[in-house]
Amino acid sequence: MNSESRPPKPSQVLVYRHPNLDIRSFLTSKEISSYRVEYFKRASFEQAADSLKALGAIGKQAIREIMALPGVEEVHIKPRELRIKKRTSISWNDIEPKIIKILQRAVRKKQIVRIK
Repeated sequence: MNSESRPPKPSQVLVYRHPNLDIRSFLTSKEISSYRVEYFKRASFEQAADSLKALGAIGKQAIREIMALPGVEEVHIKPRELRIKKRTSISWNDIEPKIIKILQRAVRKKQIVRIK
């Protein structure tokens, strides 16, 4: 079977469940942000423009989409990991698939190479 007939593999996102049931880490197969660690809280997210810019376009978009999800309270981002804290009243079943989809899209964008 040649590589042309195989469907592309979806971007790998692994989920780590912390002892604190309101926190999960999402590990990506590729870097989606610059080499730095940033921390965002819902209460002060609108004032975080400089921190968002420093993540690069793909990381910035991923954080904006994830912070827009209902129930997401905090996000720690590293190049290949997002640690997310949610409100206790929200179920992971409601938001985890959306987070994974956002991260898979970010990893796919990171793999695109611009040719000049």
